[in-house]
Amino acid sequence: TQLLTEAGYIVFRLDNRGEGDRSAAFKQALYLKMGQPEIADQVIGANYLRGLPYVDDSRIAMMGWSYGGFMSLMALTEPEMGLAAAISGAPPTEWGLYDTAYTERYMSTPQGNVAGYAASDVNTRLDNLTGRLLLMHGMADDNVIFENTTRVLNALQEKSIPFETMLYPGQRHGIRGNDRQLHQWRTYLDFLDRTIGTRADVSGK
Repeated sequence: TQLLTEAGYIVFRLDNRGEGDRSAAFKQALYLKMGQPEIADQVIGANYLRGLPYVDDSRIAMMGWSYGGFMSLMALTEPEMGLAAAISGAPPTEWGLYDTAYTERYMSTPQGNVAGYAASDVNTRLDNLTGRLLLMHGMADDNVIFENTTRVLNALQEKSIPFETMLYPGQRHGIRGNDRQLHQWRTYLDFLDRTIGTRADVSGK
């Protein structure tokens, strides 16, 4: 957060439904519908930001890793969010590919919740991208397996939709080592600078 603010960005965080340390109802609001209530809450947050006199609503971005990466993709494909850019790291993009103990606790089985799994599949939403995308993943990730990202890369290429990718050979779910972490953050800042920062061209929006 400090690095982003020092780079000149406003950092906004919203505890949407599904977060812990609240009521049981607040946490369980995602049951059978991950990617829906929490994105609706983020839309409310984005609209709040748009009402602030010092926020340029053509330069709003979102970033996250793991579930946050999933949310970044879902938000970038939600027209009501109106994001200019998103950074998605190691995102679960189809919950049938993720650990069943975690997934079925919230989503039931794919057979028992067909609609919920379909609604949370990022690939079905890619035609609705509102801005620029940077996808990042450790290629040896044994938590969110790499197929979650390659299926999105393939779908975007089939649709001829431009995007950016940064892959980390040998890295797992978290990027380790000072040099690689420095590279990761330099990549974040470079992408943000080009899409919503001082080098961004948003004159056509």
